[in-house]
Order: sequence, then structure tokens, then C-alpha cells
Amino acid sequence: MATIRLKGQITEDGRLEVDLPDGLESGEVNVVIETAPPSSSTGPAWTDEEIEELTRIEPKSGADIVAGLGAGWESLTTSGSDWVEQLRRRRREQSQW
Repeated sequence: MATIRLKGQITEDGRLEVDLPDGLESGEVNVVIETAPPSSSTGPAWTDEEIEELTRIEPKSGADIVAGLGAGWESLTTSGSDWVEQLRRRRREQSQW
């Protein structure tokens, strides 16, 4: 079985228009339709300026990164074993009827 890829057009009235190459034998074929991505005429397209703005990289210093972390390890006042015990207690309380 040979595979031939052709471009076609679906008309407003639901017909498929395809130009077949010369020399194809008549007979049964399987038709698979892959739609093309929408063109800019069917929906909003990104402008070059919008793409550039969205893909702009703004590096941050280490101090900026740390400042953006907010409350972290300093808010932990209990040891790891105390935290695990608190977690177990909460789970036991939640699983009770």
C-alpha cells in the first residue's frame, strides 16, 4: 500500500477538493484528514513585539531570589521529629469517626 500526501481544501458546503496526480489507479482508498493550524485570519495572532515581551529573560541577583522566597526555614520552630509527630496526630484526628 502506497501513501501519498496531498493538500486539499474543504469548501463552505462541506466538500473536499483535492488535485490528484496523474497515473493513479482507480479503486478504494482510505482518507485521513489532518487540519492545518489556524491561520491569522481565523483568530488572533501574536505580534512580534508580544512574542519578544513574553520571551524576554530578566535575570535576578541571588539577593532578589532569596528575598522572593518569603518565610521559609526560619518559620520552622520545631525539630523534624516533632513535625512528624504533629503530622501523625493530625492524621489520626482526621481519620476518627
